[in-house]
Amino acid sequence: MEKAIQRFRYAIQGKPRIIAAWIAGAFLVFSAREYPNLPGIAVCFLGATLRYWASGFLRKDTRPAVGGPYAWVRNPLYLGTYLMALGAALSTAQWTLLIVISVVFAMIYHFIILEEEVKLEKIFGQPYLQYCQLVPRFFPRPWPAPTESLLQVNPEKDHLSFSSTLASKNKAFEAYATFAVLMGLLTLIAFIAKSGFFT
Repeated sequence: MEKAIQRFRYAIQGKPRIIAAWIAGAFLVFSAREYPNLPGIAVCFLGATLRYWASGFLRKDTRPAVGGPYAWVRNPLYLGTYLMALGAALSTAQWTLLIVISVVFAMIYHFIILEEEVKLEKIFGQPYLQYCQLVPRFFPRPWPAPTESLLQVNPEKDHLSFSSTLASKNKAFEAYATFAVLMGLLTLIAFIAKSGFFT
């Protein structure tokens, strides 16, 4: 069993994970039969906004990211991705696909996050372990971690503020571009389906 888990962890790294995401996205889009509804669009947009927001705090240096959404949850980028996929499925009432997405996402990203935590502990050391005690891994806190505690993890006060320059460097705009393309494709496929093309 342990060997099987190790093989799975290896298989989901790098390109296989990206390919799987493209396949899931294509299946989600081409199975749409209803126009996107407002609740689903809102959830998907929330995910894109979370990714954009998080990108303005992410610095790949010697300090952990603790500002903005990182005061609520340790992996806001992954949570944003999940919300976008969840919202897309919800927007076209694809309930079975919504469940499948949730299960597959949990299986894949559980191991990806664990691998990243090992790397981050090696890079940041004790401050990162302290951060892990303050902020949950995937499901956000009901309120942000105290600023005083976050500054003990990362004493750089300017890291608590959103940086549009940093967001641009991290290609934050891609979150909203993905949202627009996804909703556009779902609408197009639903229109084609309702025109009787698939019957």
